[in-house]
Amino acid sequence: MKSAGKVIAAVFLVFLASSSFGRPAYVPAFGHFAILIHDVSPGYMAELKEITGVINEYDLQNETYLFVIPNHGGEKPLCRYPAFVEFLKELEREGYHIELHGYTHVGREFDCNADRAEEKLELGLGEFRKCGLPYPRYFIAPRYALSKDALDVLLGHNITVIGQNFIYFPNGEVEHICNREYTWYLDEGALPQELSMAEGAYLSVRGTSSSPFIQRPLTPGPEWNS
Repeated sequence: MKSAGKVIAAVFLVFLASSSFGRPAYVPAFGHFAILIHDVSPGYMAELKEITGVINEYDLQNETYLFVIPNHGGEKPLCRYPAFVEFLKELEREGYHIELHGYTHVGREFDCNADRAEEKLELGLGEFRKCGLPYPRYFIAPRYALSKDALDVLLGHNITVIGQNFIYFPNGEVEHICNREYTWYLDEGALPQELSMAEGAYLSVRGTSSSPFIQRPLTPGPEWNS
C-alpha cells in the first residue's frame, strides 16, 4: 500500500500536464493551466480525497476542476451518497470547481441525437439540483464522444464544452487546446518518463514557450461525430 500511495501522490504532478483522471486545457480562460479531474463519483471517494489532499498542499484548489458523473453506471445517483456530496460541497468552498462529466458515463452516451442529449443533460442537471450542487460551467463528454447535435444542446444551456483538441464556447467561439495525456492508471514503472514529460509541459505554460490559440466561428470540426 505504501508504494501505491507514492504513485498516487506523484500522479498529481502529472495532472499538471494531463491524465484520464485529470486533463488540463491550456486556454486563456484557465490562465496558465488547469487541473481537470475526470470520473469523479462516489466509487472513487478515497482516491479523490488522496488526490485533493496533495492539491491542497500546493494551494491549487482554484485551478482544479472536478468533472462529476451524476449517476455512474446508471447505478450510483449522487443523491444516494450524502457523504460524498457533502465532500464535494466542502471542496467547492475551498475553491474547487464542480463540473459535469456526462450522466452515466456508459458507452458513447452523448454521441446521440438532440432529443436524447437533452434528456441526458436534464437528468444530469437534475441530479446536481437535488444535491444542491452548483450549475456547471463546463462539460466533458465521456470518452470525448460527442455528436454535433449534442454539442448544440449543451451550448444552448450556456455550458462550455471541452473536447480533446478544442474548447467550444456558448457564444460560438472555438479555441484550440493543448491537451496532453500522460497517465492512465499509471504504474510505478512508467512513472519517471511520464513525470518528465508532464514537467516539460508544465514549464511550457509557465512562460518558456507559448501555445497557439485559434478563435473562429463555430463550424463542424474534426472531433465532432456525425
